[in-house]
Amino acid sequence: MRGETAISCLEDCFGSLPDPRAGSAKHGLGDLLVMMVAASPRGASTATEFALFAENRKAALSRLIEYDSAPSHDTFSRLLRLMDPAAFGRAFAVFAAGFAQALGASGAARR
Repeated sequence: MRGETAISCLEDCFGSLPDPRAGSAKHGLGDLLVMMVAASPRGASTATEFALFAENRKAALSRLIEYDSAPSHDTFSRLLRLMDPAAFGRAFAVFAAGFAQALGASGAARR
């Protein structure tokens, strides 16, 4: 899955997810979600692990999103506490299904 396709899929799946944080948040909701989704297959599951991943993998993530400094663990923690879990679960299920379909199509094209 190319970077543009991945971002498009994320926007389609998570675009309607409301941002529960203050309007003055430094990092966009979409950027934080990209960081968390990218970090998860590497075993990240806590706010601290998401923050470390965003800091250590900035070069790789910069192909998908732009940010000057990595969000702190407090930023991820706040988002995870405030986000509606049911809404996130529905959006993530749609994303996971689309991602699996894209991987399947990409595998079939290689055969």
